[in-house]
Amino acid sequence: MNDIIKNLRNKDIKSISKFISSVENQENGYLDLLSEIYPYTGKSYRIGITGPPGSGKSSLTDKLINEIIDEKLSVAIIGIDPSSPFHGGSILGDRIRFVNDFKNKNIFFRSMSTRGSQGGLASSSKLVADIFDASGYDIIIFETVGVGQVEVDVIEAVDTVIVTLVPESGDDIQMMKGGLMEIADLYVINKSDRQGSDKLFTLLNKTIELNEHRIWDPKIIKTVATNGEGVTQLYSCIKEHKDFLDNNMIIKQKLDERYIQTIKSFVSKNLIEKFWSDKIDKSLEKELKIEYQKRLSPYQIANKLLK
Repeated sequence: MNDIIKNLRNKDIKSISKFISSVENQENGYLDLLSEIYPYTGKSYRIGITGPPGSGKSSLTDKLINEIIDEKLSVAIIGIDPSSPFHGGSILGDRIRFVNDFKNKNIFFRSMSTRGSQGGLASSSKLVADIFDASGYDIIIFETVGVGQVEVDVIEAVDTVIVTLVPESGDDIQMMKGGLMEIADLYVINKSDRQGSDKLFTLLNKTIELNEHRIWDPKIIKTVATNGEGVTQLYSCIKEHKDFLDNNMIIKQKLDERYIQTIKSFVSKNLIEKFWSDKIDKSLEKELKIEYQKRLSPYQIANKLLK
């Protein structure tokens, strides 16, 4: 165990990779390993980059890496790719769109499949982030799937949420406002050299003004990720938001919320797995043999099973 922790603290690539695979596959003892590294977590700054497919999340992340490395900081990227609902496989193609040199010890990229998760993150991505945290990476970036309005689970995993949009997103803002648009700390209008970026900028400003309960005024940054335009400004805004969280003790609140959320998640998962026994399955199958209108209602069955 001491060797594992020592290797992690030295950013040993093989040790980190094996540990991540162990967590993803839920191998025996993986929770014990996570418990051992827990005292070394809670120091990395976590950034989530989300938004509709095709909004340039990967290109933006790639350029942000340069800004981070230029400051002599280390960064780990968790790139989430959607898995097939039919065979469960995933192309994990995000790595292809990155041009950074991942032989650099201070850059670690991990592709992950959603494995059926309905939100923008893989179910084990938060645990993998803890591994990077314990390994001493200064910044962890989650690049989410980009599934739209349901992609709000990222807010529970990160400190700064960046929502990327493109000029063509203008007509979709009203539709998205109920979910994705409410979680942003920073908005990025990527591909802003296209027609319609000014209109989207104005529309976003109006959307922000409608939220009277905000404690932080989200910034709107125009970028062209392919050539790096606006990325330095974006990174400055990320640091400004970090300072805001630190100065107002919100960062501690976020850590506490993640702590509680992790506990609830594991308790829920454990109880569900123990609850669905063969005995219950047989009970449900027996009910299904009864004519539809003569069965107990689903709510009566649920109460009966819980008791």
